Amino acid sequence: MQLSQIAILSLFGLALSKPLEEKRSASDIEGDIATLSSGLSAFNDAVKAFAGSISNDQANDFMAAYLGMQTFISQATSDINSAGSLSNSDSDSIHSAADSLTTQVVDTLNNILTKQSVVESSGYVSQVCGGLSTFNTQTDGFYQALENSIDSAFTSDVTDLQTTVDKSFTATVKKYGC
Repeated sequence: MQLSQIAILSLFGLALSKPLEEKRSASDIEGDIATLSSGLSAFNDAVKAFAGSISNDQANDFMAAYLGMQTFISQATSDINSAGSLSNSDSDSIHSAADSLTTQVVDTLNNILTKQSVVESSGYVSQVCGGLSTFNTQTDGFYQALENSIDSAFTSDVTDLQTTVDKSFTATVKKYGC
């Protein structure tokens, strides 16, 4: 009898020790997308600046921009997942921000695409392929989270945004031979 009471109390204590996931608001998500947009801009600037040989400072800047972008997209995805269903008006604002972000992602992938010969001659193809794989997985997660949370009036638009990004990833990965 005492053993079952101890087990029940232990499970109750475990349940209390787990933090409750806070429901995120539409403004939190919009802020995350704005932060992600800034991080993506920094990464895109680093991509455009890549000229083949890379100094330690350039490498640090590039990696900081890439890792920052990864962190920001993970945070945005997490917040979208914890938001639950979004209202039509919130969905409209978030859809607009996601549309702009999609343009940035495609522009960044196009810039990565144009750097293929420089990357290849520098010997960084495998690193870029690994980064593209991670970036692709994260963007898929981001758009999937949006599709699950956004008002149904915008779901097909978000699917179209994801398709646009997926096409850019496919072209970039193909060019790099990943």
